Amino acid sequence: MLALDHVASGLDASLRAELRDSAIDARLAGYTEWHRPASAGVAYVTVGWDWYLERATGTFVIAGGDVRSNVMAVDATGADIGMLRTAAALAARLARIDWPAAVASALLGHNDAYHAGPTLQ
Repeated sequence: MLALDHVASGLDASLRAELRDSAIDARLAGYTEWHRPASAGVAYVTVGWDWYLERATGTFVIAGGDVRSNVMAVDATGADIGMLRTAAALAARLARIDWPAAVASALLGHNDAYHAGPTLQ
């Protein structure tokens, strides 16, 4: 189980311009950063990604499906599966949490701490 806490989110006008140049009609675009603080026997984990708000559906989307982190997933033999497969696995897990609510709250200026809960299992 990997519980993540929202650290920060914000807008990125240059990302929005890049997306539009790629024929993606993004209403808004930005970044978000999450972490799991270190504790006794538990490593510090950071996860971040760029996102956009799709104009047609009003849906938050992970831009390019790319998730950055200090995590490297491993297979059943303990061999690392590489950055691309790790990012894809993290993106699939993130689809299970309500990260858009934390991003929207941050953009609206709500300072409430947002905890995604024990969701990346």
